Amino acid sequence: MKFPGIKNNPIPFLTAVLLSSLLLSCCKPDKEELSLSILLPEADCTAGSQFITIKASGDWTLTIESSSIASTDWVWLSSYSSNDRVISLRGSGNSNNIVLNWDANDSKDARNCVLTLSCAGERAQNNFLQKGSDKVNGIATELKSDKLTNWLELPATKEGDGLYFITHSANIGGKKCRNYSFYWDPSALVAHWVAYPLNRGLISTGSRTDLWDLNPKVPRQYQPILLRGYSGGSFQRGHQLPSADRYSYEANVQTFYGTNITPQRGALNENIWSTLESTVRDWSKKLDTLYVVTGCVIEGSTEYVNDNEGKRVTVPTGYYKALLGYKENASIGGSTKGFVGVAFYFEHRGYSNDYTTMMQQSMTISALEKKVGVDFFVNLPAKIGKELAGQVEGSIDSFWK
Repeated sequence: MKFPGIKNNPIPFLTAVLLSSLLLSCCKPDKEELSLSILLPEADCTAGSQFITIKASGDWTLTIESSSIASTDWVWLSSYSSNDRVISLRGSGNSNNIVLNWDANDSKDARNCVLTLSCAGERAQNNFLQKGSDKVNGIATELKSDKLTNWLELPATKEGDGLYFITHSANIGGKKCRNYSFYWDPSALVAHWVAYPLNRGLISTGSRTDLWDLNPKVPRQYQPILLRGYSGGSFQRGHQLPSADRYSYEANVQTFYGTNITPQRGALNENIWSTLESTVRDWSKKLDTLYVVTGCVIEGSTEYVNDNEGKRVTVPTGYYKALLGYKENASIGGSTKGFVGVAFYFEHRGYSNDYTTMMQQSMTISALEKKVGVDFFVNLPAKIGKELAGQVEGSIDSFWK
């Protein structure tokens, strides 16, 4: 067989044709692989959004589908060109401007969906899961401690004692500040202590809100409901962090949580205890900061009252305050670097309501530690040294007299 323009041997020509065909085949670009990717396959219970990356060589459709019988009305798609809440979008070629959005999940149950990308008969899928909330109707479902800090007002806590360290922050004077911390006893339904810093700025301005409410960080079954006060005895709802110590709105509202309240006799609460609270505020205004621990003693108590749901609340046998004052460029405290300390203890009964009687209940911080079994101001030694901290806790400076 002969080919035009080809001499007797056709093999070199055929070889050239085959090589050319192979080269053309190798140079032809492969069809781009269809892919769909999201940065976060899981999200927490809060509302949010994230971008989706699409790789496709042609027209595509992206759809949100439910992975169960549950609806998908909590999750939707949007793009730069449209902010509509849709569960399906069309496009062409690669894209990274599609946004997956989701609402907050108020249920304790997780929910999920499947994102399906379709193009030219091919499909790519990705799952998205949103975790359930740790709150129901705004109230925590699990009782757990917050992370401990080195704030100066804090007493020591103990592992495995069945108590929980919980802290609250609030907007005070236009800034987010720590409001107070407390050591919660879910069995007695009272805080063993409430610790907080105090000065003019933290007292702020405003008024008493009287918005008695539940603490959102403590499950309902582990806190007293005190919207109407106690039943089963003539006890008042006594604040541990006084309302008048926090007049900024958000901070004041938090003082009316049931976890900041104990059943207190009016003979104490309305009289000498109120005098002590007012005196503490006056002292704080002369200091840069006054670190306060207010606590109650429940050991030996045989009295109980009921909250608004019939839960039993232990009536304390005594109350105390431990105070650590600080003023820079020490005009107080002598050699203790501007720190001074004092403490007070009151049995749960009435006293003569006068300054002299109040001061007769004063003692050193060390003495109160022995009396109630609490290690106060545990972070002070790291601040000024163990020896100076011992001096502060073992003496009463003339500032308090």
